[in-house]
Amino acid sequence: MKNKRKEELNDKWKQVATQAVTDDDFRKKLAKNPITVMKECGLELPDTIEARLEAGYEIKLFTTPELAEELKEEIKWWKLRVDMIREFGKDDAKKAGTTAAAPEAEEGV
Repeated sequence: MKNKRKEELNDKWKQVATQAVTDDDFRKKLAKNPITVMKECGLELPDTIEARLEAGYEIKLFTTPELAEELKEEIKWWKLRVDMIREFGKDDAKKAGTTAAAPEAEEGV
């Protein structure tokens, strides 16, 4: 992934993560529908990457096998962030004494 793209993603992610830590409603919305909320915050998956809800809870990222190295690095970046968001949802469920709700299926992916 090019440094400029990585910096852009990281800057926008810092804003999302900060808001998730300081705003309970935003964090719950993010945990429930991460790809859509991240898109609303300016973090959009490249067209070559598809997000799908698997096993009722986990979001998996898919693409073609002949993907360029640069996009493979970006997929790793996205996977790490989606995994962090899933942890936000688990933490909220523990505080509430419930099980974590599965995120909603993403529209258009």
